[in-house]
Amino acid sequence: MTDVDVMLISEVLGVPVRKLYMLSSDRVPRQKRGGSYSNYHQSVIYTGRTKKKRVLTVPNGFLKLVQRRILDRCLSKLPVSEYATAYRKGTSVRDNALLHTGKEFIIKLDISGFFDSINDDAVYMVMKQFRLSPRATSLLTHLCVHRGVLPQGAPTSPYIANLVMKHFDEHIGAWCAERNITYSRYCDDMTFSGSRDDLLGSRLVGKVGRTLYAMGFTLNREKTVFAGSSQRQTVTGLVVNEKADLPREKRRELRQEVYYCLKYGVREHLSQRGSSDAPLRYINGLMGRLAYQLQQRPEDEKLREWFVQIKKLRESEGDK
Repeated sequence: MTDVDVMLISEVLGVPVRKLYMLSSDRVPRQKRGGSYSNYHQSVIYTGRTKKKRVLTVPNGFLKLVQRRILDRCLSKLPVSEYATAYRKGTSVRDNALLHTGKEFIIKLDISGFFDSINDDAVYMVMKQFRLSPRATSLLTHLCVHRGVLPQGAPTSPYIANLVMKHFDEHIGAWCAERNITYSRYCDDMTFSGSRDDLLGSRLVGKVGRTLYAMGFTLNREKTVFAGSSQRQTVTGLVVNEKADLPREKRRELRQEVYYCLKYGVREHLSQRGSSDAPLRYINGLMGRLAYQLQQRPEDEKLREWFVQIKKLRESEGDK
């Protein structure tokens, strides 16, 4: 006999119970020819100037649809901590950076292998908040994990990660407030700001490290940063010494790219760079970077003008 709460999940998600269990077991039925295959595939992307390798574990279309429904219809009803500034509607990297603007001293800490360190037991504890039967709670858990951990690439993973970290955020946030320290966490990046004496005198790094270790996480010591006001202080990619703004070299680099594209054309610009990028793909990426900079500098009319001009270039390139 099917569990009543399992039937409820099926109704809420609009997916038959049999298919939910098929997805939760990470397999699909055998095809007429060949064997079964995983509901996930791995996608490798390269980020930043150093082309750092990042592996995403991405669900197939059907599982992704179900996970989006779990996120929208279930998980989003559970509140996350106010100290978590990533993966929340109405918050951005700029909002996170503004919290630490104009501070005397900043400490930045990073969690190693963040998503891979969140196992199915931690996800099960999140799902228990719905007060469903153990069978239904287990079903929801296994619809959102892959090989026992939270997959980086599933639409449910970021919000679940915030829910897993809620107790940590509240505990560390209160601890910091008692010591006049400002705290925020953007995914696996934690930032602490305030006076030099308050930050260094609190032995903050040890406190955070021990608290994370008790949860199964470890600090990436290589990414620990101490920055005084006489140094460049960056938080989630923005310089925050005086105001939250993009690094000067980033603005200059983008300005040069736009200039060359408008003066010589995209194809000639790519040729001079020795780039093998397709023109349309390159323009889309350039527009994405312009849009990001506009989010950080909405008052910059020149940026807005460049965005319009590059958009026209894209339209002309698309007609070719």
